[in-house]
Amino acid sequence: MNDWADRALKRLNDHRINQRNQDEVFLEKQRIKRAQGFPLWLEVRKYVEANCSDFNLKAGTQMLVFEVTPNSELTVRASIDGSTQSLHANFNDSTGELAFFCQANSGHWLLEATTDGKAQFIGSSRPSSPEQIAEQMLTSLV
Repeated sequence: MNDWADRALKRLNDHRINQRNQDEVFLEKQRIKRAQGFPLWLEVRKYVEANCSDFNLKAGTQMLVFEVTPNSELTVRASIDGSTQSLHANFNDSTGELAFFCQANSGHWLLEATTDGKAQFIGSSRPSSPEQIAEQMLTSLV
């Protein structure tokens, strides 16, 4: 007799173990994103608000208004040389997507877990820090 049954069972067991390992990795990445995603978004908001305040201080007048919004969103209104424009951004905690819209400009980043157990936003195939994201959004406004 041949040992086909033994080989088939080993392949089946190996497949199950591999699937279980993949599921564990996926769940760990989801846990990391849930735990760190919203705090990263809040950092983006903090940098946007700080940059607006710094801009206004250096301009000597309030040109950028960081408006009060729910924590999952941000809105900045710019009044410059008689023209008013708005920047709106939001973070979807369930999908890990950060998106902004400003006149003809827009952008988005996806939250990804790193191999070292942290989370980061990825945009245009490369990581972006909260500070870089804030600057990119505000540059589209001013």
